[in-house]
Amino acid sequence: MTVRVSLIMPTRNRGDVLRLSLPRLLDQTIPHDAYEIVVVDDASEDDTGAVVKGFGAANMLYARQEKRTAAAGARNRAISMATGPLLLFVDDDALVRSDFVAEHLSTHERHPGSVVAGPIVEVTEPPEQANPPVGRFLGWHSNPFPTGNASVARQAILDAGGFDEGFNAYGWEDPEMYRRLIGTGVKRRYNWRAPIWHYKPAAHRRDFFDRLKLEESRGAMGAYYYAKHPTFSVGFETKQLGVFKALDRVAEGLFGLDARIAEARASGVEPASGFLKLLMVNHTEIQAGLRKRAELERARRG
Repeated sequence: MTVRVSLIMPTRNRGDVLRLSLPRLLDQTIPHDAYEIVVVDDASEDDTGAVVKGFGAANMLYARQEKRTAAAGARNRAISMATGPLLLFVDDDALVRSDFVAEHLSTHERHPGSVVAGPIVEVTEPPEQANPPVGRFLGWHSNPFPTGNASVARQAILDAGGFDEGFNAYGWEDPEMYRRLIGTGVKRRYNWRAPIWHYKPAAHRRDFFDRLKLEESRGAMGAYYYAKHPTFSVGFETKQLGVFKALDRVAEGLFGLDARIAEARASGVEPASGFLKLLMVNHTEIQAGLRKRAELERARRG
């Protein structure tokens, strides 16, 4: 049988989670030779490679990036390996029902030329059932292209130019890819019958200092996104508009956010005030965006 759909999964240092997610992806209602799972390991330092190879699945392809490229680069490599005409993007911590792939395929059969998203149910424990019940509003979201649960024709991705590997850290590569995808003429669809259970163990939840690192990445990638698409909506989403910078300057003047962040990082003690933590997180993101914009401007000038 010809491969009908290729599942695209970037991963890094998630061997423990892959032991839970891959069995569900391998246990689908469509024949094994009708789909393939393409796993690209983004320079993991754990047993990710051994875990994937240990399944010995004929319909699973694996490649390892020796140098970390972030999700955009890993997805592009997986796309280059894929043989199916349809790409189904999933995260390594996506736990699915046995009809997950079939539901995505059926939506494309009914609505060719679509980009299809499904629900994302946030959980801290894996579902006990192999096929948990679905619901029309369970895990509902409005993201048109969440690469944890989205599918589109491979040719549409290629026509749009693939993922931009300038997004070399966490943040914004998905909506930027979607902006180019809609230029190929795809139409947005949502299938509430194709959810994922997005498994984030409570023990692995990011603490305040991890959140600061994440916002540094988001801020920098937000600036890169805005440089490519300098529209009001992108500027608003990524906090690149002047009003955000002005408000941040006021907050810095009132609360001394730079000093508070430095002190918290040095001591390892996060602020007790939720409001102050929110200000510090936003300040980190905005300042990282300013630094990235300055870097991009220097590069533009040569």
